[in-house]
Amino acid sequence: MLKTTLTMFLLLSLLCPSILFGEDSCTESKTKAVCKKELVQKQVEDACELLIKEGKAALPKIKSLRYDCCGEPNYIWINDLVPNMIMHPIKPQLDGKNISDNQDPDGVRLFVEMVKATESKAEGAWVNYRWTKFGESDPTPKISFVKRCSVSGTKDTWIAGSGTWK
Repeated sequence: MLKTTLTMFLLLSLLCPSILFGEDSCTESKTKAVCKKELVQKQVEDACELLIKEGKAALPKIKSLRYDCCGEPNYIWINDLVPNMIMHPIKPQLDGKNISDNQDPDGVRLFVEMVKATESKAEGAWVNYRWTKFGESDPTPKISFVKRCSVSGTKDTWIAGSGTWK
């Protein structure tokens, strides 16, 4: 009996660690890659703090920053108010490009909406849209927290953002 119990415990800990140990970053439903909004918001606020303190020198740190989202790594991107992509760690082909025409399948010009959402909300805002998960071809509903950040040593204001799947 002890051997069977120990075997079951080991199997569960390898296959379903969230069942045994919990994952504070996950939503209650434990849906794959669906983080609590508080975690996403904190990561964006931390990225803003880096930009405020270190300016453009913070970009490599933010680019390499990953945080656990129910077993999948999540990231922060930075765009300006035009919007142009300053840095996207997963889709670097967007870096330096005007992204004002980027639309999801529903016609949401997502980066334009993010700029608008932050215009009157210094504390940041949430934006709904669809985005393609890494390794997949069809866009999935997503919600992202975006916040305007002053960039130390410049007159620039950038938007830091990160999201979670719905």
